[in-house]
Amino acid sequence: MTVRCDTRRDPLRGGTELHFAFYRDGRTVRGYNLSDTYRVPSSQPEDSGNYTCEVRTASQTVRKMSDGLYIQIIQIHDYTVQNIIRLVISGFVLSAAVCFIYFHNKW
Repeated sequence: MTVRCDTRRDPLRGGTELHFAFYRDGRTVRGYNLSDTYRVPSSQPEDSGNYTCEVRTASQTVRKMSDGLYIQIIQIHDYTVQNIIRLVISGFVLSAAVCFIYFHNKW
């Protein structure tokens, strides 16, 4: 998951260095940094929440807080084609074994 703090600077102050901080549910998830992007490499349901960012100038004379954005992470089970094929083959093998045992004991 990637959250980006999009800013629009006054063209006359384009060289102003900005620092960004990110929050989830009011708690800091990443302190002030030059990057306007916060990344969670492997998002989990517990990463859900209301995300905000705060931007400030290096001199701290200007500070702005973003509106909140609620992000909900839902865990999805990954059933790949390979796993389905393995399941089908296992079913055939089990059926063949049951048939073999049944007919072997019948004779």
